[in-house]
Amino acid sequence: MQIAFTVPIGLVVVVAMLSGRGELFFLASMVIVGAHYLPFFLVYGMRMFAYLAAALVVPGIVFLVWVRVPFALSGWVSGAVLVVFAFLLRRAVGSLDANGPLPAH
Repeated sequence: MQIAFTVPIGLVVVVAMLSGRGELFFLASMVIVGAHYLPFFLVYGMRMFAYLAAALVVPGIVFLVWVRVPFALSGWVSGAVLVVFAFLLRRAVGSLDANGPLPAH
């Protein structure tokens, strides 16, 4: 089901790109990159990937539809979110390592 959600999210990007407005590049990238983390949640079973996807997709759509932001701001927001989640995900994986191997299914 999570993988199916990437399709309508991707359609938002297509609509933005069809308008021919280059200033939407970072917004579109924010949504696409966020959407691509949804399957990671399904595959790895880590909620952190769902939070990462939401942290990129939701602001990307809000910036695209309701709040106009300067051209590069969404790029900086995306970069900041990715850096923060890099540390959060590393800590989450480290706690998994400390607990020993995952049980077999």
